Amino acid sequence: MKPSQWTALRYFAGANNSQRTVSAFADFHATTRGAASQMVEVLVGKELLVRVPVPEDRRVTQLHPTPKALELLRHDPLNDFAGVIAALPGEEQYKLAETLTSLLRGLLEKRQSV
Repeated sequence: MKPSQWTALRYFAGANNSQRTVSAFADFHATTRGAASQMVEVLVGKELLVRVPVPEDRRVTQLHPTPKALELLRHDPLNDFAGVIAALPGEEQYKLAETLTSLLRGLLEKRQSV
C-alpha cells in the first residue's frame, strides 16, 4: 500500500464514529474533499473500508475499517518504528519529542501564514 493509504487506514481505524467521514478525513489530512474521496474509493475497492449509513441522518455515511483492514494494521510498518522509539532511553525519547514538536510548530506557523 502507498503511505497515503496507510495514513487513511490508520485515521479511520482510530477515529470516533462522528469523525469517520470523508470530510473529517480531508480536514485531518489537510487535503481537498475530492482527493479524500478518491482515497476512500481506493480503500473501499480494496475491501479495507466499508460505508455505513447513519440512520439519524441519511446524508451522512461513516467509513469503518473491515476485519481485513484491522488485520493489515496489525502489521503496520509504523509499529516497528514505534518499537524502536520505545526502546530508546527516556532522555532520548524526550529530546526526540521536543524536536518533533518544534518541527510541527514551524510547519503549522508556515501553513497559517499562507
